[in-house]
Amino acid sequence: MGKIFYRIAVPLVRLFIPRLKVEWEVPFDGEPCIFVANHERAIGPLEMAACFPLRSESHIWIYSAPLSRKTTPDYVRNDHWWDENSRLAPLWSAVIPPLVSLILPPILRSVPHIPVYHDGRAVSAIRESLRLLQDGKNVVIFPEMTTGYRQPDPEKMNEGWLMLLPMYARRTGRPLKVWPVRLDLENKKMRIRAPFVMEENIPLRDQTPDLSRKVLRGIFDLP
Repeated sequence: MGKIFYRIAVPLVRLFIPRLKVEWEVPFDGEPCIFVANHERAIGPLEMAACFPLRSESHIWIYSAPLSRKTTPDYVRNDHWWDENSRLAPLWSAVIPPLVSLILPPILRSVPHIPVYHDGRAVSAIRESLRLLQDGKNVVIFPEMTTGYRQPDPEKMNEGWLMLLPMYARRTGRPLKVWPVRLDLENKKMRIRAPFVMEENIPLRDQTPDLSRKVLRGIFDLP
């Protein structure tokens, strides 16, 4: 049912999200990899699920809360979907979460995805990602951190997923490439940057600041 619903949902989703022109900085080499993209609230995951050229070979990290109708309302209220200082904020808080809880969970569950938990099950996303990568699939991650309504932090990102790089290299003997994806809604472009890898024989903790900068530069168009 999930795959059938996904095939039906994708054309419908495309009707309601911006059409982005895809631009590859370098041609894709076909190797299993990680794509990291800016979130743009709900638009980023929808763009990557419905319009990304490699969506059929890619699994998206999706936070577990919006996968359930029960937990979606609190997720929406806490995820800065509207300006909390707006006069209409109480109305949005009453109307939008229950409406989204009817629509969003079935769509997200139909997408090839990896549930991400913020509790003792957090390691499951790493394990499943590593398995899929070894099977030749790609993984899509949204690593940005937000500071408020439509305010991503261009200087910080969630870094736990970086452990996949040395783990994949140890398992396969090959480096795992990271392709930053800039979803530029203003200019209606999906810019897929040239990939990078972690340095061999240097501990991940020593490379993390540099890897983070490369990701943030790529997804936020920083110099």
